[in-house]
Amino acid sequence: MKLKLPSILLLIAWAAFGCSTALEPQAPEAVLITIDHRLQRGTLWIEGTTDLPTGAELTYTVRHEMANTAPVDEWPATNLVESGRAVVQDGQFWGRVSTNNWPAGQVTVLIQFPLPPQPEEVITRYGEFGEKLTGQNVVDVGGVKAVEVTHTFQVRR
Repeated sequence: MKLKLPSILLLIAWAAFGCSTALEPQAPEAVLITIDHRLQRGTLWIEGTTDLPTGAELTYTVRHEMANTAPVDEWPATNLVESGRAVVQDGQFWGRVSTNNWPAGQVTVLIQFPLPPQPEEVITRYGEFGEKLTGQNVVDVGGVKAVEVTHTFQVRR
């Protein structure tokens, strides 16, 4: 059997990369994120686990209930609403917020993924705007599909 040059190149490419091509769309993917917290000497530690790859970045927002009910100039602390980013490392992530001068009350932690910027591997896997995400916790955040998970607890003084 005599193969033409383009056929040989196609056969080599198929053997090297398998029968799947990069042009095939990736199936939507669900993401697992769990959140826990620890209060320790005036610091709130936000801790969690996820099946996201190492290097993925999560955005967190911590909101004390007083931030919803009292004018800012009456807050006992300037950080009753605090935001930050946590980088996934081996299936875990963490962040911390000072709770000095916080009164007793309910606190809600909101974790969001994949708000930009994200590493190239994460963009390739989940889409630049989260378009490859699926699951019950996926919401639209200003035109970006994002996974949102909340965790609520009480601060006691």
